[in-house]
Amino acid sequence: MKASILGIGTELTDGQIVNKNASWISKKLKALGLTTVTHLVVPDERRLMREGVDFCAEKSDLIFITGGLGPTSDDFTRDVVTEWVGVPLKFDETSWEHVNTRLISRGYVVKDIQRQQCYFPEGATILFNSQGTANAFYLEAHGKKVFVLPGPPREIEAVWEGYIAEWLKKNTAHLDPYITRMWDTLGVGESDVAVIVEDILKDVKVEKGYRVHLPYVEVKLSYFKSQEKDMTPALEKLTEALAFCTIARDGTDAAELFAERLKNIHSLCVIDEVTGQFLMNRLMPVLRGFMTDQTWSFSKSRLVKSPAEVHLHILPKDEHSCEVSLEYKGRKVKDLVTTPYTTMNMRERRHQYFAEMALIFWLKNL
Repeated sequence: MKASILGIGTELTDGQIVNKNASWISKKLKALGLTTVTHLVVPDERRLMREGVDFCAEKSDLIFITGGLGPTSDDFTRDVVTEWVGVPLKFDETSWEHVNTRLISRGYVVKDIQRQQCYFPEGATILFNSQGTANAFYLEAHGKKVFVLPGPPREIEAVWEGYIAEWLKKNTAHLDPYITRMWDTLGVGESDVAVIVEDILKDVKVEKGYRVHLPYVEVKLSYFKSQEKDMTPALEKLTEALAFCTIARDGTDAAELFAERLKNIHSLCVIDEVTGQFLMNRLMPVLRGFMTDQTWSFSKSRLVKSPAEVHLHILPKDEHSCEVSLEYKGRKVKDLVTTPYTTMNMRERRHQYFAEMALIFWLKNL
C-alpha cells in the first residue's frame, strides 16, 4: 500500500510555514511498513488542487489531504474533493452541533459562515475533531482510500489517534511491511562509510541509502519484512564493521533520550564554552518537550553560579579536545573528548562533534 500526502494552503507554497504535517504523517506510516511515495503542496487554487488530487491518485493507493477545511472563503478542499468523487455535498447536523458547542463554550459568537465546515461528500465517514471545529472525513473513490484532514498539527494528531491509527492497524495487517534499518555513524566521512557498506553488501540485493545530518552519516537499508531472515547475516556483518563509529541505531536520538532521562530533574544548568550554539540547538527543542515545568538554563561561561540540581559542563582543553562533566547529587564524573576533525576548515564540524559526544557522555552517566 503506497501513500501520498497532499498539503493545501498558499501559506505553504509561499514559504510562510513548513509542511511539518507531511513529515509527521510519513513517520506514522513508516512505522507500519507503508511507503510514502510523494509529498505535494499546492496553493488555495481550485485547478491546482484538483490536479494535485489526480496526481496523488495516480501514484498511490492511500491519500492524505491536509488543510482547507476552515470557515473562510479560501477553504474549499471539501468542494474540490467532492467534485473529484462525483457526489453531492450533504449538511451534517451533528457537526454543526459540534461547531456550536465548541465555540460557545469558549465565548465566541457562532456565525453562519461556519456552517460550511459541516458539509461533507455524500457517503463519507465523518471523523470527529476533538481539538477544533472542522471535522475530518474518510471516503473511498476511484479505487483509492482518502483521508481529508484539517491543517493544524494538533487537530491532525487528534483525528489520527481517534480514528486513523486503528483503521491503519486493521487495514494493513495483511501487508508485507517495507522496513528500514539504520546506523548513525560519527567521526567518519560519508565516502569512507560508503566504501565499508558497499563492500559488505556488494552481492546483497537490498535498497541502500545514505543521509548526512551533521555530525552524523546515516546508513539505511530497506527491504520487505519477509526477507528479514535472509538479510540477517548481512545485517550482522555490517553492524560489526560499523561498530567502531556507530552511535545510534534505527532512528534513536541522543538528545531525545537524554531529555527523557531528565524528566524527573527539577533544575538543570548547562555551561558550554566550546560548541557555540550547537549544543543549545540540540537540547532546546527536546527540553521544551520533556521539561515543561522544570527550571533550566544555558551559559557560555563557567563563572556563572547556579544552585541547579544537575550541572552539565563542556569546557575547552585545546583546539582539538574538550572536557565534559556531569555533577549530580554530590557525584562528579568527567571525560576528555578528542575530535577526529583536525584541519582548519573543519572547525564547525568539530563543534558539532563535541556537542554530540557530550550528550552521549551525559546520557550514559546520569
